[in-house]
Amino acid sequence: MSGRIKSGEGSLIGNAGEFLVAAELLKRGVIAALAPRNAHSLDIVAAKGTKTARIRVKTKSGEYTDWQWSIKKDGKIFRDIAKERDFVVMVNLTEDIKDTDFYVVPTHLVDKWLKKLHKIWEDTPGKNGRPHSLTNTKRHLADTRQADLLKPYLNNWKSIWK
Repeated sequence: MSGRIKSGEGSLIGNAGEFLVAAELLKRGVIAALAPRNAHSLDIVAAKGTKTARIRVKTKSGEYTDWQWSIKKDGKIFRDIAKERDFVVMVNLTEDIKDTDFYVVPTHLVDKWLKKLHKIWEDTPGKNGRPHSLTNTKRHLADTRQADLLKPYLNNWKSIWK
């Protein structure tokens, strides 16, 4: 999969992540359907019994360490964060599907982490001691640097229905 995102296959990788998350939910007895492309604040609608959940999927391929988000024009990372059953599933897509990792994290936590990590990045001098650009619209979460933060959420599917 080396270099596939940079070669223009990013949307294919993103789509693969969404289908894999839907499949994982279905496998667990959850009704799951992909939302229309570019839906405002979700990728998958999920239902189990009388409960529904919104799922946002962020996929990276295995050769990259970071999941990356872009802030919206209004400065937000996520739109319409719900207080309950609103999750980001971060997919670490690998060549062999059995090695693919899923981190199931409440959206409000991912939002908080991304803001905190970006503030740390802003406050840390860049190359040759220069300040980082305050207009940077990218927000990053790394599976390696934030491994301790992410570990409790690995395959945390049951948390969606608590």
